[in-house]
This record gives sequence, C-alpha cells and structure tokens, in this order.
Amino acid sequence: MVKHFITFFSLLLFSCAANNQSENRLTLGMVQSHVSKGQNQTEILKNLGSPNIITKDGQGREVWTYDRISKESSSRGGVGFLLFNPSTWFGGGATSYGKSSSSSKSLTVIITFDDSKTVLDFTYQSLEF
Repeated sequence: MVKHFITFFSLLLFSCAANNQSENRLTLGMVQSHVSKGQNQTEILKNLGSPNIITKDGQGREVWTYDRISKESSSRGGVGFLLFNPSTWFGGGATSYGKSSSSSKSLTVIITFDDSKTVLDFTYQSLEF
C-alpha cells in the first residue's frame, strides 16, 4: 500500500514539473555582439537567422527588420498531505497551493545594407513589460 502511494505521489510530483525547451532565440546580447558595420548578409543570416521583413528604403537600399516578442511564464506550487496511519486509524487530508507570474519582451532590430550587401547601419529597441 505504501509502495503504491509513493509511486502515485512521485508521478504527481514529476507531472507538475515545468517543461523547459531550449530555443535559439534572438536576444539583445546576440545583436550587440554579432552585428557590426561592414558585415555581409551571409554573416547576419548565420548569427541572427532570417528577418521577419525585407524592404527597400528611399535610396533603394535593402532593409532587414527582425521583430521578436516573447512571453515568459513561471509558476510554483506544492502539495501538502497527511498519511493515514493504520495502527491508530487516523486519516489525513491534502492541500495544494500555487503561484504564477509572466512577463513579455519585445526586440526590434533594423539593419540597412549598402549596394554591396554589407551592413551600412543598424538600430535596435528592446522593451520589457
């Protein structure tokens, strides 16, 4: 009986664990360390991936826009319980609690290339809310 309870409780505990997936996301640090004037488009693609938008400015220069929004959520919780003691015939109950929070981040990167497909200029804006 106790063995079944331990197995059940272990399954319950581990089923509530967070599922963390490691993704290669665009971050402000990546932009600051991997983008500089004079780099070619191949280097930018390798370091940042594909842009969301490709346009041309008033002078006909190619402009790449990266616009990323991410939401991060975290939660904590627990379960409290009291075991049944067959020798005294006293039983117990269970309780649970939880707390969660979330935040959002936005990163916009605009890269302008010259006629030879190298970085002429770039700007970025990072917001957290």
